[in-house]
Parts: sequence; C-alpha cells; structure tokens
Amino acid sequence: MTTVDPTGIKILDDLLSGGIPRPSAVGIIGAVGSGKSSLVRQLAVNMLERDFRVLYYAIDESAEDVREGVATYGIDVPKYEQEGRLAFIDIFALGVERLAEAYPVEEPEKIVDSTFKFSDLVAQGRSFTLKHLGKKQFVIMDSLTPFFLMVEAKRVFQFGQVLKYATRFAKAIGVATLHTKVLDESIENAMVNFADVVLELERRKTPEGVSRGGTLRLVKLGKTPVPSRGYYYEMTPQGIVLSTAPQI
Repeated sequence: MTTVDPTGIKILDDLLSGGIPRPSAVGIIGAVGSGKSSLVRQLAVNMLERDFRVLYYAIDESAEDVREGVATYGIDVPKYEQEGRLAFIDIFALGVERLAEAYPVEEPEKIVDSTFKFSDLVAQGRSFTLKHLGKKQFVIMDSLTPFFLMVEAKRVFQFGQVLKYATRFAKAIGVATLHTKVLDESIENAMVNFADVVLELERRKTPEGVSRGGTLRLVKLGKTPVPSRGYYYEMTPQGIVLSTAPQI
C-alpha cells in the first residue's frame, strides 16, 4: 500500500498531488550549483519534523559540512543524532582516508576500486534500516554522480536497484541527486526511467551571470502524466522558496 507524505513545501506538495509517495525512489537532477543539495537538506529537516528517521549518505561533501548545512535550517542536529533519528554515512571522508592509505603506492585504478565498495554502502545502511523498521524512513544519497564517474555504469545501476528494493522492503522514501550535463545523456535518461519520481532544477541565467534561482519542474510522478510547466524558485537562507506563479 502506498501512502503520500507532505514535504512541508506547499507548492511542491501541490505539484506532487499531496506529497512524495511512500515507498518510492526519488531523483533530483540538475546542473552543478542548481540547488539540489539545498533542496534535499530542506526535505531532510522537514521530514525529521514529521517523525521520519533520516539517513544521509554524504558523498559530494564530508558529513561535517552536511551537518553544518542542515543546522542552518534551525534544527538541533546533535539532538536528533543522539535520539538515533538522524544518521550520516561519511562516504566522502572514507574516500579521502582510503586515498591517503593507498597513495602513492597503488595505481589510480586500484585506488578507485578500494575507495568505492558498494557492499560497504549497503552494509552501513542496512543496520539503520533494520533498526527503524516499521517507522517512517527517509534516505538520501547526495550524490550518485561520483559513482558514475569512477566505476562502470552497470555496477552503479545494480547498486541503484538494490536501493530501490530496500525502499520497498522498508516502506521508505529514497532520494538521490544526480548532476546533469556531466554524464552521458543515456545515463541521465536511464536514471529518469529508473526513479518513481523525478524533479529537475535549472538555474536561471542573467546578463550578470547565474542567479540564485531558477525553474523547478516535475519530470515524472509514477505512471501519472505530469504537466510540462515549471515553477520559479529562489535559494534563500531559509531554503528553496517556490513561486505560486507557474512558468509556462
């Protein structure tokens, strides 16, 4: 049975017909700097306040940097961690540590193989999932792009399939971010087809350069046809703010 959980961002909830389906695998895609991480952190905070258990895989940044980013939304991060309702898996720091151990002895290809072991990622997430089985869970992978850049795409998709199975098993919401215009278009298309829900963020360009806002579009919502229009967003200290006026 699928339920719908509000995100706490009203316009986004309206766009999603009430919120994010649970269980589901959600993809948030967009170019570098478009606000993907800001959005997932905002969602993490909102879900914590709605009695979710949140697991955050810190991949593009260290867990410490992510903690600081989450704290800017006004929540007591250490309190949630002590209660066991929020946990971080520091893949970034693990990669730095293994690189330090291997360099300069090992060849670059071997360093990559020893840095990213998908079995480690699954094992570290399993204990959190089993501990909170029966509770609402929200799992974030921020982001999948480094995996595609460092290992064979087939292996990443196999890992993604395991994560999708896990969301069904735990009746959880899994969210992964992915950079566009970095990977082959075929990989981007495959990820869109793979996810149950896909949101795309596109930064707005101005004569002065890139702005602090852009357009958010719902690309996919299960098998339901979605409108092609987008909504303007601005990145603020309080999170991403969506405009009520749709962009055609």
